[in-house]
Amino acid sequence: MVYIPEHVTCLPRSGIRELMGLALCMEDAVHLEIGEPHFPTPPYVLDRLESFYRRGEIKYTPTIGIPSLREKIAYTLDKEKGWKVDPARIMVLPGSLFGTVVVFQALLSAGDEVLVPDPGFTNHLHQVELSGGTPLRYHLLPENKFLPDFDRIEDTLTPSTRLLLVNSPSNPLGVVFPAETMEQFARLAEEHNLVVISDEAYEKYVYEGKHQEMFRYVPPERLVSIFSFSKTYALTGWRVGYMVVPEELTCHLMKVEEYLIACTSHISQKAAEIALDMPEETLFTMVDCYQGNRDLACRLLKEAGFTFFPPQGGYYVWMDVREFGMSSLEFCKTLLQERCVALAPGDAFGESGEGFARISICRRREEIEEGIRRMIAFRKDCAG
Repeated sequence: MVYIPEHVTCLPRSGIRELMGLALCMEDAVHLEIGEPHFPTPPYVLDRLESFYRRGEIKYTPTIGIPSLREKIAYTLDKEKGWKVDPARIMVLPGSLFGTVVVFQALLSAGDEVLVPDPGFTNHLHQVELSGGTPLRYHLLPENKFLPDFDRIEDTLTPSTRLLLVNSPSNPLGVVFPAETMEQFARLAEEHNLVVISDEAYEKYVYEGKHQEMFRYVPPERLVSIFSFSKTYALTGWRVGYMVVPEELTCHLMKVEEYLIACTSHISQKAAEIALDMPEETLFTMVDCYQGNRDLACRLLKEAGFTFFPPQGGYYVWMDVREFGMSSLEFCKTLLQERCVALAPGDAFGESGEGFARISICRRREEIEEGIRRMIAFRKDCAG
């Protein structure tokens, strides 16, 4: 028998991927479980990429990314946010998700703790465990409007707490943290000497309030900010993101990335570089579409009497399913089996997610309408 370490054997499968796998076997399934934009790769990117790939000069690149992309990112950060960043502090990634992998591998020793949101993106918690660290959950609860309770957080801190992960707009909740919350995160990090990891994958998708960039609150020497081309520019399959890191950490993070993946795909980096020049109207079209989807989903759910959190940003509606008397996973599997609608079970996002389900709104409008129609019929079946 092959020996498999306990930390791997105890690792659960992603509840999102489990439901997705089941749904893919059903011809009539409505896919509201995955956070993938329904828009194809923008033609603007494909048309301008052709001359590059026809030359065939698609090679290995520097581990931290091709200089032209990193310079373009720095220019864009300054232009859009007024954030002046040396390109040497920018690291290109094979998807933004890989940023937390690199940071956890580089900065955690066995037993070091990381504050992670619960509910929060499921991968973050298990990435901490795979890196030898210990997740320290801070709960985002409906009775507190899904905002963190900083008194409770401070009570859980120990001398082993090293990192603080913040995700706004939130996956799966759709909450956008206000300036006051970001200021409290910054104070917490300063007082307890924590490095802040700011996952800003959904930064462009804000429907209420304003996205508060973490760089405005936390000094650069204790901040890693991670961004996604997948979400922002509908480039999911190209797998490219980037992070802005403290100057003193760059060489160490680069070493870890070097040994894990060598470099990000050259052609994907060129696609990302082109995307940064895309007309703003293309991005506005996607944001407006998903805001319309959000408004439609919330109206239909409200009219049907469901309990849910109207998202302030991101791709998801967070719905309370406790009325059905099932666990989150049981509810999602039963809904899929009986009505062919795939949702993501809330417990996939942490302990506080039990009793909830995540509905993706980054789908075609008719899919959302049909999915909610089937959910309403399922609810009537359960009640009758």
